[in-house]
Amino acid sequence: MKKAAWIIIVLLIVIAGYVAAGPFLTAYSIRTALVEQDSEKLSDNIDFPALRQNVKDQFRAIMMKKASTELQDNPFAAIATGFAAKMADGVVDTVITPSGLASLMEKKTSKSGHESESDSTSSKKEDLFKNARYSYDSFSKFSVWVPNDKGEELRFVLKREGFSWKLVNIVIPVDKKS
Repeated sequence: MKKAAWIIIVLLIVIAGYVAAGPFLTAYSIRTALVEQDSEKLSDNIDFPALRQNVKDQFRAIMMKKASTELQDNPFAAIATGFAAKMADGVVDTVITPSGLASLMEKKTSKSGHESESDSTSSKKEDLFKNARYSYDSFSKFSVWVPNDKGEELRFVLKREGFSWKLVNIVIPVDKKS
């Protein structure tokens, strides 16, 4: 009887450890998939419909904020804002795909110089989440904060679905001057 109790306790600890380490493993897997341009592996770790919708919502909010200040005296502001929103939706639908993200990261990490491609890729692999900080927002929500060149932080939000974690949002820093 005691042996069964110990097995259950150990099993629960292993499951809790796996769930707790899950977002870290997912972030590492996403980083690796982007560097290796493995769209299948990327698809396993990202909820693309949720990510697309969240990024679209952010772009719409940014455009509405800019439109309200810059186009307030223009009678065609509503039409221009609607057109811009549709255009942004199309761009998001094109870029937020496994192959689109891999291509975006390839352009970001491509480097001119004397390094061979494999040296450049392996050095950039460590740089993708360089100086990132990690935090649990709740039991089923986790954030990876990555600083950019402007001193702002890009936030990658992961959400737990059962025992696995998936990227559901990328919170883009908004320029404070706008």
